[in-house]
Amino acid sequence: MLARCGYRTAVMTPMDFTFVNEGPFLKSIGFENVLDIKDIAAPFYHLRDRFYYHAAEAFIARHRREDGRPLFLEIQTMFPHSPYEGRMEPGLKMEGEPFADDFQVGEYLRRMAIARGDLQDFLEQREAEAGRRGAVVLEFGDHQSSATKPFVDATAGSDALAKLDSLAYRTFYTLTTFHHPLRHPMPDMASLDIAFLSASLLDAAGLPMSPVMSDLVRLRDHCGGRFHGCADRAEVDAHLRRRADSGLLHLFPQAAPLHSQVETQ
Repeated sequence: MLARCGYRTAVMTPMDFTFVNEGPFLKSIGFENVLDIKDIAAPFYHLRDRFYYHAAEAFIARHRREDGRPLFLEIQTMFPHSPYEGRMEPGLKMEGEPFADDFQVGEYLRRMAIARGDLQDFLEQREAEAGRRGAVVLEFGDHQSSATKPFVDATAGSDALAKLDSLAYRTFYTLTTFHHPLRHPMPDMASLDIAFLSASLLDAAGLPMSPVMSDLVRLRDHCGGRFHGCADRAEVDAHLRRRADSGLLHLFPQAAPLHSQVETQ
């Protein structure tokens, strides 16, 4: 949708283009550029976050010199990711270390502290170079760290991974804007299922919305931010059925049927 509305769409990933087939998948859903580990000249995939932000800043600068379109850019970072047996950037000591008696937990928290500083530097750069259109930055965590698993088990039980609404799947997002007033606020909900995050970003920023995204915003408000846990499961199934009937969602023949049968016109 954004590409059809005149945006340049790009992804910057620390992995190889073929990793878990991500590059071909991203291309298939409309991303014009997929910049992988070779394109950003990364010597290794597990680098400090500021490396990826600097690569993004260089890409943004080139884009503005050579291309007049607005830009949608996704940046994937890796520094706080496991494994935690070793100390990354060993010479960089953070105030308050050690953050935990357990080495791996302490290393995870240390990397998170470093990553927060790198992100703040990136945000300050975006504010200084927002351009005439302004800028909107959405940050989100895709999953919790393995370092938190013992605490999840102690709090939510050893079967926490089997429960979609458990603490094990809870992460965070932040939205920061520079010289671009939001059309709508982000939803004021205790939790927001990841299925609604992209639609909420587009809606808040006033960006072009496809019928799928518009329906997700409606469903989000109807379900109080819950997707799989929505009390009105029929509405969720109706949304999924519309996706399937439109060709945007392909279900394997052996997949379980939707919980409710929905007639479509």
